[in-house]
Amino acid sequence: MRLRFKSVLVFIFILIIACASVGVGYLFYNEVVERSNIVVDGDLTINFINGDSFDLNGDATIAFSVTNNSDEQKYYYIQLSDVYASNVNYELKSSDDLDVSNTLKSDIIYNQVAINSNETINYTMNFTSSSKENYSGTIKIGLRANEENSFADMILSNNNISSTSLTSFGEAATLDEGLLESKDDLGVTYYFRGAVTNNNVSFAGYNWKIVKINGDGSVKLVLDGIIEELSNYYDESSSFNESAILDVLESWYDTNLVDYSSYIAYYKFCNDTVLEANGTTYMAYNRIVTNKIPTFVCLGYSENGKIGLLTADEVVMAGGSTDSNNSYYLYNSSIETNYYTMTNARIDGSLYYPFIVNIEGGLEYDTNGTLVRGVRPVINIIKTAKVSGSGTVDDPYQIIMN
Repeated sequence: MRLRFKSVLVFIFILIIACASVGVGYLFYNEVVERSNIVVDGDLTINFINGDSFDLNGDATIAFSVTNNSDEQKYYYIQLSDVYASNVNYELKSSDDLDVSNTLKSDIIYNQVAINSNETINYTMNFTSSSKENYSGTIKIGLRANEENSFADMILSNNNISSTSLTSFGEAATLDEGLLESKDDLGVTYYFRGAVTNNNVSFAGYNWKIVKINGDGSVKLVLDGIIEELSNYYDESSSFNESAILDVLESWYDTNLVDYSSYIAYYKFCNDTVLEANGTTYMAYNRIVTNKIPTFVCLGYSENGKIGLLTADEVVMAGGSTDSNNSYYLYNSSIETNYYTMTNARIDGSLYYPFIVNIEGGLEYDTNGTLVRGVRPVINIIKTAKVSGSGTVDDPYQIIMN
């Protein structure tokens, strides 16, 4: 639990505190937040001398410190979030010789910094701006467990987090847009978009691609290909939990993944079966095709299970569109059959039309769900799983089996 104590201080008092804790004098080019914000997170005390948020222009300097009040070594992260900036750079220096420079953006600067018992580490962050435009953001620092990184931690430490995508949703993302931040039903989520090359996982004898870190810290994977057995989506009902394709998925799971079930999360898969008032299209059709505003928040019904399919929203967030895309990570030239998502697009009488992904990587919505098409499984790895590897094709992440 975090306890916050805030008090408004005059500029001179801030300057005195800064000089005392860091041991140097500061020339502030801007009026930074004139308050000390002290956060207690477990055994750590974080003193944001100029506040944990900044709103500046031009060159400026802010300072903060981290103190370990315990008798054992601890670990913490340093992160920039909610950053709005253009042509601004920063340099972060510490009293224990840390020195990192980068463009100012929402990013994890360090994921696991070690601090010895009863030690205080002082930091200064110098901003250099090439324009007079305002820039702002928040510095987040918090305690990490004294253990190996979880799967989610490893992904975050190996990627810079982008605040915005290079392309608009609805456009084919053909470049490596990296890891981006969004929200799902469970909280903050981080997802890969475009032609990324470091989201590879080897698990249960198969190759997988990371789709996203879920809001609860589990990690969503999609098989890097389709399974041998093809399937129609439904026999009578458009509901995923009553579908023919779920029977195929569960049979494949029992044959190939059941021995690894302790590492696979029981998770909610979104089945968008909510019709618009016109009675012929589903909400997802207007959201994805017309308005181009995909979301990880489930606006339909959630089906609980250990295996499912991609949603059409996840395909678009990954970089897919109604155009072909042979460059983003969901495209695989070895997939020679269109495959189903679990998102409904439209209805015509008694016939349902789910979104599918075609062999060129594009979304389509004119396939009758009674037709036989490809099956591409999706699973979620538990949030406590530990991994090795870096996520590249030659060094994929691998779950460390207990």
